[in-house]
Amino acid sequence: MKNQSTGPSQTKFSKNRLFMGGAILVASVTLISIIFFNSVNNSDKFKEANIKVTLGISKSFLSIPVYIAKSKGFFSEEGIDINIKEFSSGKLATNSMFSGDVDISTAADIPIVFNSFKRSDFCIFATFTSSYSFVSILTREDTGIKKGIDLKGRKIGFNRGTSSHFYLAEFLADHQLLLTDVELIHFKTADLPKALKNKTVDAISVWQPHTHKAEHLPSVKIIKFPSSEIYRTTFNFAVKNSYAQNHKVVLERFTKALIKASKFIQMDKKTAQELVTESLKIDNETVSALWDGYSFQISLDQALLVSWDNIGRWSIDNNFTDKKMIPNYLNYIYLDALDTVKPDSITIIR
Repeated sequence: MKNQSTGPSQTKFSKNRLFMGGAILVASVTLISIIFFNSVNNSDKFKEANIKVTLGISKSFLSIPVYIAKSKGFFSEEGIDINIKEFSSGKLATNSMFSGDVDISTAADIPIVFNSFKRSDFCIFATFTSSYSFVSILTREDTGIKKGIDLKGRKIGFNRGTSSHFYLAEFLADHQLLLTDVELIHFKTADLPKALKNKTVDAISVWQPHTHKAEHLPSVKIIKFPSSEIYRTTFNFAVKNSYAQNHKVVLERFTKALIKASKFIQMDKKTAQELVTESLKIDNETVSALWDGYSFQISLDQALLVSWDNIGRWSIDNNFTDKKMIPNYLNYIYLDALDTVKPDSITIIR
């Protein structure tokens, strides 16, 4: 039997096969590296995309973190091209969200609860401001109204279905009065100071910055009743459920921008106040005086649900709805965004 020898052609074939194997290995490593690199940098590419978001806000003191986030470029840092539309109340901003004119809206407690009796297609994904002194009761000195009980039988201007409405009810109850004990006259919030000045009403239930405008009406002496902890106003971000489901990452980045704004407010109070002065066209002295009455923290707390339950019962008792049962407000909370970026700020019992 003849011994097999390795000829030139067989040696060449082995070398070619070795070369091809090495090339395939290099190509595979390169491909894997590219895939890994793209995966790691996916978030950066998202930021570069500058996702357009339209935000509807109430032009008020409660929206301060939004103004800060916009002025300091925090939205841009998170890849969001923000378009802000201002409204005279959170109620109007929320209605704009429902109609599809804005993607996200600011929403105070009252519109949230009132709408919860009508629909279940929306949710709240963060609280960003709260205050016990946001809404106030104002009167003119010439009315002779000196105490809360003196409001009995008087004409009071308010904005129906808003924090102005609920606070008035709570204020009257705190002075042993009911809404039926006064004459209620509905106005747009921006028109309340003028109604008080023109003596169309004897008192108004109004929020900042319109409170400030009323207190500085020319030739009119205004009296403001002291604030008390009868009602904590919260300002929240609302979206339709469909938007939350389809834009999870957008809500996370939006929330991050607001967290940055909250931290900036804590770290640089002076600059934050200057930005608010410019945004709301209020003098710095007034902004400084009002500042400590507000908490600008991003959260979702259990007290929020308790407050909504109270407002819900009030709504039923006062026939603002024909429903007889309070909704389960946990179903109106979207936890995922805040749970991803700042889980320790959630105290809601799940």
